[in-house]
Amino acid sequence: MSVEVPEEGVIVGQPALVRVKVLVPTFMPSPPVFPSLEQENLLVRLPERASGPVSETVDGNTWSGVQRSYRLYPLTPGQLDFGEQDVEVTFADPDTNKPVQSTVTLPKISLSVEVPEGAQGLDPLIIANGFELNQDIEGPSELHAGDAITRKLTANIYGTSSILIPPLLVDTDDPLLKAYPKDPRFSESEDRGILSGQRVDEVVYLAQAAGKATLPPVTLRWYNLESDSVETAEVPAIDLQLTGPAKQQFDIRNLLQVTPYVIFFTLVLAAVFRLMVPWYRRRRKVQAQIYNASPEFALAQLRTALNEQDLSKAYSALDLWKSRTVETVDTSVMERHLAAISATRYAATKSGAEPDWSGAIAAIGSLSKSTQRKPTALPPLNP
Repeated sequence: MSVEVPEEGVIVGQPALVRVKVLVPTFMPSPPVFPSLEQENLLVRLPERASGPVSETVDGNTWSGVQRSYRLYPLTPGQLDFGEQDVEVTFADPDTNKPVQSTVTLPKISLSVEVPEGAQGLDPLIIANGFELNQDIEGPSELHAGDAITRKLTANIYGTSSILIPPLLVDTDDPLLKAYPKDPRFSESEDRGILSGQRVDEVVYLAQAAGKATLPPVTLRWYNLESDSVETAEVPAIDLQLTGPAKQQFDIRNLLQVTPYVIFFTLVLAAVFRLMVPWYRRRRKVQAQIYNASPEFALAQLRTALNEQDLSKAYSALDLWKSRTVETVDTSVMERHLAAISATRYAATKSGAEPDWSGAIAAIGSLSKSTQRKPTALPPLNP
């Protein structure tokens, strides 16, 4: 076994490519189970075709194996050391050709994570190939008390993960405005190994009373890896004019005019409701029967079993899904993951390695894409 690690320092937020190679003198009847390498302040990504076959000449003989590539994005500077990492290997015995399971410990992995000299004073630390900040305002600039305005800030980052983008909006203590922030939204994409991402922060401000209010400007300094310089992304402040509540005149004659119509539509809605409730209940019952007999239901049971790390329940759910799909569907990937989990859990010699449940969960995607229903004998949805 061998490990390739970058010899030079890695910049915060930039990828470090680590390759783990496992070779055996014969062949592997099942793929090795690699560690995830996940830890705090580290983003782990597996590139496209992360694992692939390799072969080398060892002492005049050809050995075959598998190489796994990891793309690691350190999120903080300093020394990044990985603890003991094991690989579960299954290979054919050279004499009997029977499968033999073995646990191999990875060589020491260590990364030196650095901050460019020009970015030493940045707080928060944003290091990227590109960064931009945009602002959208939804609502009037002149508000009555009770009116709302929405401020949305969108940050786009290029060459690293959107996780490194800090909160974009700060709390305002203006008594004329009450803030209702929404949860930030993150998205990420990868193009030929280069990450890009977006963060969206949104706050709804509710006008409380008359006066003048200001939404403060937002300024973020960041380090541009392409120009090796610190740049600034900013959006301007927003001035708001708040007035008192809009005056509304009440006229009893208007209420008397609409009352008959309100009563009429209320009676109509009540009659329709009484007719629709039984039909709706029947429809829901039929829909539940159709879903419970579908491969999608079995796939959901499988996902739940994997999340609960219940191996017996996972095998039962997989058998149920297979019974509801055509026989040509390929389940080998999922079965290999379950076999690896079973081997790790019930091996005679405990290695200390954790079962790779995340790999099995990821394999559900290949099952859902290949789902082909068998004909069912359930009643039609609208009998």
